[in-house]
Amino acid sequence: MGTPTKRGAPASFGAQLKALREVAGYTQEELATIAGLSVHAVSALERGERRRPHVETVRALSAALDLTGAARDAFVDVARTPADSAPVDGIGSVSLPLPLSALLGRESDLHTLRQWIADPAVRLITLTGPGGVGKTRLGLEIARGIATEAVTRVVFVPLAAIREPKFVAPAIGEALGLGDITPLDLPKRLRIACADRPTWLVLDNFEQVLDASPLVADLLSAVASLRLLATSRGALHVRGEREYSLGPLSLDVDPEAMSPADLAASPAIRLFLERVRDVQPEFRLTTANGHTVAALCRRLDALPLALELAAPWMKVLSADDLLGRLGRDVLPSTTAPRDLPERQQTMNATVAWSYQLLDESEQRAFRRFGALPGPFPLDAAAAVLAGRESASAGDEPLRAVAGLIDKSLLARAETSAVATCPLYQMLETVRSFAALELAASGERDDALEGLVRYCTEEASLATLGLVGPAQVEWLDRVREDLESYRAAVAWLIERGRPDEAVDIAWGLIWFWVIRGHVAEGLRWYEQALTLPSLPPGAEAKALLGAGMLWYTQGDLDRARSRLRRARAVGTGDMEIVAHTENILGHVEHAAGHMQAARDCFARSNDGFRALGIPWGTGHTLTAMAWVALESGDIGQAEGLLNEATSELRHAGPWFLSLMRYLRALVAVRRGHPDEAIAWVRESLTHIRQLHDKFAFVYVLVPLAAASALKGDDAWSARILGAQNALTETTGARVVDASATELQERVEREARARLGPERWAQAYAAGRKSSIDVLLKDIDRARA
Repeated sequence: MGTPTKRGAPASFGAQLKALREVAGYTQEELATIAGLSVHAVSALERGERRRPHVETVRALSAALDLTGAARDAFVDVARTPADSAPVDGIGSVSLPLPLSALLGRESDLHTLRQWIADPAVRLITLTGPGGVGKTRLGLEIARGIATEAVTRVVFVPLAAIREPKFVAPAIGEALGLGDITPLDLPKRLRIACADRPTWLVLDNFEQVLDASPLVADLLSAVASLRLLATSRGALHVRGEREYSLGPLSLDVDPEAMSPADLAASPAIRLFLERVRDVQPEFRLTTANGHTVAALCRRLDALPLALELAAPWMKVLSADDLLGRLGRDVLPSTTAPRDLPERQQTMNATVAWSYQLLDESEQRAFRRFGALPGPFPLDAAAAVLAGRESASAGDEPLRAVAGLIDKSLLARAETSAVATCPLYQMLETVRSFAALELAASGERDDALEGLVRYCTEEASLATLGLVGPAQVEWLDRVREDLESYRAAVAWLIERGRPDEAVDIAWGLIWFWVIRGHVAEGLRWYEQALTLPSLPPGAEAKALLGAGMLWYTQGDLDRARSRLRRARAVGTGDMEIVAHTENILGHVEHAAGHMQAARDCFARSNDGFRALGIPWGTGHTLTAMAWVALESGDIGQAEGLLNEATSELRHAGPWFLSLMRYLRALVAVRRGHPDEAIAWVRESLTHIRQLHDKFAFVYVLVPLAAASALKGDDAWSARILGAQNALTETTGARVVDASATELQERVEREARARLGPERWAQAYAAGRKSSIDVLLKDIDRARA
């Protein structure tokens, strides 16, 4: 053409472009084809929706319109962004979506990601995480921060509606204003479009087109000035990728100890409250509802989407009602914001979106893992995958776990440093969906049969492990699997298979006692005893377990009743009989029947010696020393304690707790408070390692008595306050009559010397004490 623009031609680039196109006689479609652009891009430019076209776009249009000389220069000048214009990114047909609410609780994530972005060597960042965790929202916040610097161009590419990897290249081309793009020519076209200007591509919802990952690698190789930010439920797995796994919002709160203001500062609770106030402006967090609101946020895994979906229900339900409904079912959907994508209208739909992207074997594994209610090791995963069949020794479970982790449907569980093996866990909102799919598939019973087999085998190993030198490790191991044990036992009882349920529960007897789960163990034993057709062997174990736990709670009559029945039913099992005689001896001793206790302990000791069970022999010798001490024969008591210590050298450390307690009592009886305190300190060190609640209650008695001997009545009050708080929390209590008498005497005398006000103050402070505080007090006293 070569004809200059006429004087008086429209000043805006869009109007100029339209006028030139019409002079040339082109339709928008024809101009787009000649320039290699999309029709939408040309139309958007003419309408003024894109006011800052990239120089490559202007050059392509200028060539298509055959502009030369002054006409071309004028066309380019009009395309330049006016100095007073807003910084609008006009390269793509999709601008950054505007968030409708503030981003909450992501300060740490933003800080880390901005550091990565500041590093020019990091060219591909992938935000991964489960559905509803807020990947897109965080990605947009990052992208907007980059765009506001006006140095780097940001192009947003939405991929949620795309399922075929072959359509990713056209989607990127469309966002860049480039038409007729194929995966083969996109790198070259993009290199021209970006030239030397730094560009960030934001690829949102990449999870369903992961097979297009090689295209991303090609783009990064071809365009030096290009960097990418992807959001996806799974990593892209290309070289140079830096993956940032986005977790739920922080919910590190203690509703019992924190004020409403402190609770409201937690990111998860803050988000929930803001969404509640959108529909109920007068809602306030109080001491009365704070615990329930925190429980709601925890039940929703502190996932932003789940919190936003649940909050509107507070308009029609109380916090307690909503928590109850969530505990029984998945989140209802009728209040979901209509502007959310359909796949996010409910948490179920959000998880279903990920589930549909799995292949058949991954879907099966996902469903089966829904049978595992808490953190689980690889062996448990293998068991539910195998079902009724024996678990294979292959790597299928590992592949299944790795695949689901990669797609953000499973995560490595956060555990303490003492975790016995790697553990994995689904978010509860994810697991609820998996459990529904498991039931719908008809595979639930088969998966639970696998779980029962796993729990039965583990409980059988725990029977020995919990009394041996690896006792601490086994206590931790049982705790890690506790949710699985609960699910297996409950299902067996529901199915009328109490003997199998008792086998599992009996294997955990020392865990119930040591870790303060007495009420739970009792519930399983007593529930099994109510069912018909319980075989004698299982009945004897259930009776012994119940009797033992009733004793730890101080109910001697129920304990004696269960134990006598256990002795009668279990006559064919020498170990059960020896164990029963031992606990009966403790019951009689607590009741003050010393001769009956001595006889029971003697029979128990004979039985354990005949069976060659050192922990049993040593335990009964310690008990016999206790009786001797109560009878006033301190010399005999010390001799028996020495013999017991020798027998227990290869037993679990918990069995030495009673020995240390008795040695502390002996020191108190002899008037040697520092020796007693030393024994208590040693005991507390092991108790802390064991997380033992039962022995903890006992050992505080001689400690309080020793502090009284040293004249520190305020310390005695604090010790007794700590003991009382622990009894209230766990139900474990001192059932030794002489120890109770000693405790009451110490309290009575300390109260009298301190007076009501000072006693109450010290006692209240003690109720908040921990083992660490007690150990510091001991070290100060010894110094």
